[in-house]
Order: sequence, then structure tokens, then C-alpha cells
Amino acid sequence: MTTTSVRPASARRESLFVGALCLAVLAASAAAISLHRRADDIRSLPAWQIDARSDLTPGEQGVLADLAIAAGEIAWLAEGEALPDVADLAAEGLPPFAPQASDGLRGGHVWSRSGGLYLGRSGDPRVAGSFLMIPGDPPAIWLAPGTADAPADPSQDALRSAGWRQVVSRYEASVTRHDPGAAQ
Repeated sequence: MTTTSVRPASARRESLFVGALCLAVLAASAAAISLHRRADDIRSLPAWQIDARSDLTPGEQGVLADLAIAAGEIAWLAEGEALPDVADLAAEGLPPFAPQASDGLRGGHVWSRSGGLYLGRSGDPRVAGSFLMIPGDPPAIWLAPGTADAPADPSQDALRSAGWRQVVSRYEASVTRHDPGAAQ
């Protein structure tokens, strides 16, 4: 008579194999991610510029969004003529020049036009700073902390020396998910 011993069914070997395979995939993924990160590609902005996405308060971002839309409307309304006055823009219902329910949450700016500039003086500097928009293609939008006046000279040097900072959008690979070195 022959005796054969039969072991009970167990998935121990398969479980160990699957676990090892998962660890290998995680290790390979971590290595690939660390090789693709390029911190040296992210350049810092000059001290006189401020990033629109990361350096503004929520109230300032709201005013900036309104100004970006208003800049196109102002260019369309001007069409080779003089720039429209703030009262005309408010009559058109164009934010941020027209009164809105959200004005208190965005700093309660009081808008005026001086020459080719639109100045929004902040009513609540804790919520948002003062804005200055110079219409053009593209328009230049500047921000100053607190309640600031527009300088008589709207040049970059004069604005910088008066404490104004230009609002810019910085596009990076980490935000746009675009690799400039990749083949198209």
C-alpha cells in the first residue's frame, strides 16, 4: 500500500508573488516620477511681479477675473475712440465697474479713470489691494497693497517704485501638463 500525503489548499505562494509584484510596480513608479520632476525649470518671478494663481487673495482673484473680461469689452467699446468713462462702463453693467452683490467680498473697490488708466481703490485692504488696469493688447493689470493712488507716470519703472506689482500668469509644466521636450 502506498501512502500519499496531500497538503491543504493554500494561496500563500500566490499571495507572496502578487505582493512582490505590487511592490515592484510601486518602486518602478516612484523611480519614474522622481526622474521626471524638474525643479530647475520653475523660475521665480521678479520682485515686482505677482502670480495670478497663487499669490492673490480670493477677493483679488475675483476682481482680476472681472478685469480680464472688462479689458476686452473696453477695447471693443473704444474702437479707435477715447476710452469709455467708469460711469459708462457701470451703465453697461460691466463688472467690476458696476455695483455687484459680491463687491464687499472682493474689497469694495471705488473705480475711477485717469487718462488711459483705470484705478480701483480698495475699500477694505484686508480683503483686496488696489488695482490699476492699463488697457491695451494685452492689458496690464497692477496691484498695490492697501489703498494706493495711481502715479502720474504709468511707466513700469514709476509703478514699481510706487510699490505696485504687475499681475502675471506663469505657465509651468506642473500646471499645464505640457512637456516642451516631448515629440509632437
